[in-house]
Amino acid sequence: MRSFKRNLVPYTLLVISMFLHTYPLSAAENNLSQKIELYKQQEDKRQALAFGNEILASKQITLSQKIKVLENQASIYFTLGDFTQSIIVTEKIKLLAQHAQLMHVEAKAHKKIGVYHYYKGESAQALASYHKALVFFKSFSDVIQQANLLNNIGLVESTMGNTLEALEHYEQAEAIYEEHGSEIDKIDIRYNIATLYIRLRLHKLAIEVFLDIIEKRIAINDDPGLASVHLDIGVSYKQAGQYQVALEYMLKALTYYQAQNDLFNLASAFHNLSEVYNEMNQPFKAQHYAEKAIEISEPRGYNNSHSGSLNSLAKSFFYQGDFQGALSLLEQSSQIAQKTGYKQQLTSNVALFSLIHASLGEPVKALSSQREFVSLYNQRANKALTEQLARFESEQLKQQVIQLQQSKKLQQLEVEKSEQQKNFIILAALLFLFVAFFFYRRNADIRLKHALKIQVKQRTNELESRTQELKQANTVKSQFLANMSHEIRTPLTAVIGEAEAILCGDVPEKFIFKEVKIIHDNSLHLLELINNILDLSKVEANKLELELQHQDLHMVLVELANMFTEQAKAKGLLFEITHKLPQPFMFEFDSFRVKQILINLCSNALKFTSKGSISINISIVEKSLFFKVQDTGIGLSYSQVQQVFESFTQGDSSISRRFGGSGLGLCLSEQLARLMKGRIEVESTLNQGSTFSFVLPCNYHDEIIQVQTIKKIAADIPVTQKSTFSGEILFADDHDDNRRLITRFLTTLGLDVITARDGKEALDLYEMCKPQVILLDIQMPEMDGIEAFTILRQKGCTIPIIALTANAMAHEVEYYLELGFDGHLKKPIERKQFIATLAKYYGEGVCHKEASDTLSNIDLSDLVAQFKSNLVLEQQDIIVHMKNDDLTKLATLAHRIAGAAQMFGFALLSEKAIKLELAIKANKASDVTELTQEFLNEIDQVLW
Repeated sequence: MRSFKRNLVPYTLLVISMFLHTYPLSAAENNLSQKIELYKQQEDKRQALAFGNEILASKQITLSQKIKVLENQASIYFTLGDFTQSIIVTEKIKLLAQHAQLMHVEAKAHKKIGVYHYYKGESAQALASYHKALVFFKSFSDVIQQANLLNNIGLVESTMGNTLEALEHYEQAEAIYEEHGSEIDKIDIRYNIATLYIRLRLHKLAIEVFLDIIEKRIAINDDPGLASVHLDIGVSYKQAGQYQVALEYMLKALTYYQAQNDLFNLASAFHNLSEVYNEMNQPFKAQHYAEKAIEISEPRGYNNSHSGSLNSLAKSFFYQGDFQGALSLLEQSSQIAQKTGYKQQLTSNVALFSLIHASLGEPVKALSSQREFVSLYNQRANKALTEQLARFESEQLKQQVIQLQQSKKLQQLEVEKSEQQKNFIILAALLFLFVAFFFYRRNADIRLKHALKIQVKQRTNELESRTQELKQANTVKSQFLANMSHEIRTPLTAVIGEAEAILCGDVPEKFIFKEVKIIHDNSLHLLELINNILDLSKVEANKLELELQHQDLHMVLVELANMFTEQAKAKGLLFEITHKLPQPFMFEFDSFRVKQILINLCSNALKFTSKGSISINISIVEKSLFFKVQDTGIGLSYSQVQQVFESFTQGDSSISRRFGGSGLGLCLSEQLARLMKGRIEVESTLNQGSTFSFVLPCNYHDEIIQVQTIKKIAADIPVTQKSTFSGEILFADDHDDNRRLITRFLTTLGLDVITARDGKEALDLYEMCKPQVILLDIQMPEMDGIEAFTILRQKGCTIPIIALTANAMAHEVEYYLELGFDGHLKKPIERKQFIATLAKYYGEGVCHKEASDTLSNIDLSDLVAQFKSNLVLEQQDIIVHMKNDDLTKLATLAHRIAGAAQMFGFALLSEKAIKLELAIKANKASDVTELTQEFLNEIDQVLW
């Protein structure tokens, strides 16, 4: 009764206010009502906001009308994704309602404010507003509104990682909906519980619930709800590792949100797509979607989406090897997550911090982040355990209460029999409950202590195991560095020693060619070693991709015969390739990697065989190709065979001294064979020879396989070969000296060369001349190589376009090939690769060795003199740019000189130019002056 009287006055005021607002007091107010109705019908949101402000400024506006206009404005801002402005407008509604004691309006305002805070990712503020609204609706006995708020509170608690609290609120809301709610209410609560399963990593259970919800929402034509389910079931499939299914559902949601221009959910969809592509190890696509999510969420204050998208972008940068960029993005993500209390994101960030610091060579920071991650993980695990224990004890207490109530009912039935018996039963029951509770608590404490002891022991063992793994990894790294130091220093010692002997005049002029050949051979050995290391690293990191094409195996066999027949003959050995394959023999394989394996096996056979023969026998057995490389060399013992495929491993330590080699070739070959779903087997007898069998799956067509007589590939080599190419080639490079040097190479090989100074000139010359091949430098003024390539392809140019650049890192080359370039050549020119690349398009019947000899005999003295002459002028430009503090032009000039210096063999000058360019691009102003002076000094040395 007191409660009813206490609420009577506000309700009376509410009724009077509604009565006054229902019946207009004047014509002015009636006219204003018409304006409000027109305002609600405005389709242009910005115009509607302006119209609403005009209505609010009217002196005739009533309180009810003002609240309606403000509610509509808050809704418009929410539709536009401006949640901050929605909060500001709704705060005005709350103040108006408080002043007029309109408690129902105030309650709805609190609820709306909570919704807007939740969309902003401000969980704590949202939770506070929801609880205030809940107090009001409980006083109104509005059970549906109570259930809605309990549902919303559960959603916020789930976001904050409070799973037990979230589940309790969902259960309360579900109980109300079962009795009073609509079908949509029941579907919504089931949906929220399913999203909680996602956070608990119960993806199978979540998928089952989501599939049921999808059917129900289709039945009621709930398109927005269906889109949200598509997005969340995609997340569940991602957790289950079914990435293609996840992408299908997420793209459905993305299509809907794009059509509706729903920016909040669009940002979430882009973020989740980025996460899937990161899981699929496709960092470029992950980066694309993460950047789109950040573009939407950052300016609009969508904190959770912004924080998560920064994490996704950091992962993609990490996969691409940009560790500093990943670290910067992750720090931004953690700042936002810390501000909003997004615990799950913070835990995920800490784990990635550990990996980034380890990759940057910062072990202290890496271990610190790892310990922080373990601590956060343990906190979550302990919290989950505590929640389960609390839930278990709660259920036990409920059961005890039920038992007590039943005992009381029994006691009431027996009151009539005997009061004394009643007292005795009560006393016995209480005594029994006391003893039972005592033993229960004691056993529970024992079990808990035992469980905690086991858990501590397990965690200790895990930490010891991880420590041991880190020590082992450190040992492997040290061994790797030691081996690499030895293998790299060996050819470098020869290169530096021979070069110093030539520079100091210790080598007679007639022997200079021989010494330069030694330098060249050791440089090629060093390049081969580095390429093997990079390939092996790619294979072990699962980043090496095969280029499968339908091609003729005979082309590979002819190249092998050309390569090893003369080498074997020089050692007095017989080299032959035999097979029973049709001509041609076409199937899908990666010719480069197959050839790489066979070259490694043949090179080893040639290296370790001093007399006798080397043969390759090719046969087909059950849709598999068998390449048997057999030699009569030194052979291997049983123990040597067991470790022959380990990296840096040879038969014994004397082998490296006698024959050379790093021990990487067979390891890399075995890894490549596995990548192609094949294998390499070895049979060997010490001092009698070895047989290496390379087995490759082969999907050939039975109707083209015919038994033929055994042929020897050496006999298939064309008798008439030429040493030059023929045809036209368009070559673009911005540096005059580079252009002159490479033009001389091309013309010496027999090609007609059309030269261009930049991408724009290359486009014009292509239209005029229509060459067979285009050779494009990447970095050029006016229009660079990439832009020129894009325009050429858009214009329908289908001829081969090859990238020419000093940027020869693996990821850069991969980027050029992904853009669609047909090949890549690096500066300085490697003549074998240069000739091999041109031979693909001009070289039918050309002997590569004769073409290489032709290039070796080119007189470049005039071009070197011209380069030095130009260097004098460029030295003056460097001084002018430095005086004018024009660092942009200075960096451009340094880049041009670096590329040309490499081409003409001035490696140290190129190195100084690159250091200066990188310092300018990194904004290290303090280093620029010193590096410029070193650069100028090195130019003086070259000119001298």
